[in-house]
Amino acid sequence: MSTHRPPRKDRSPEVVERLERSRVRIRERRALARQRERAITEAVKRYLADWQAIAACEAKRNNEIEALRQQITDAESRAAQEIAGYRVDQAEAAAVIRDHGQTDDDVAELLEISTKQVRQLIATDRAHRGTPSPGALPMSTATSTDQSEHAHHVPAGPSQQGKELVTDPVDPVESRASARPTQTSNYQT
Repeated sequence: MSTHRPPRKDRSPEVVERLERSRVRIRERRALARQRERAITEAVKRYLADWQAIAACEAKRNNEIEALRQQITDAESRAAQEIAGYRVDQAEAAAVIRDHGQTDDDVAELLEISTKQVRQLIATDRAHRGTPSPGALPMSTATSTDQSEHAHHVPAGPSQQGKELVTDPVDPVESRASARPTQTSNYQT
């Protein structure tokens, strides 16, 4: 079955104009379709590029946050160690005052803290001295307490008070051991 088309010569001008308008519309539709396809392709590329940038940004953010968290942890750890050292020094200072014949109430008044806090400091000092580092003399830590109070302002070296404590003729271990029964009786006051 063949369709019979009239030859071009036989077409009327109206048919030729309609065919031309139809071809123009088809070309415009194809151009619009290609333009839409290019726009969609560009949008997909942008989306994927943004997705990749977001992933990289999140990874960078997470790395920076982790580094900052590590810095925070390190700062907290350093501060905790430093504070613990100061607390040990405070306990040793309170014990030195107590070992020089002051009552818990006297120490509390001098340091402007409660008697309960004095007793906690004394207990901390006893616990700390119960496990001295090898080769450390018990009284040398008390001397370092006196020196550490001045160490922030004065170059390293024994202070005048530290020399008096070091040259004290009384054996510090014996004086602490003999002072303990007296301290126990003061806790009951």
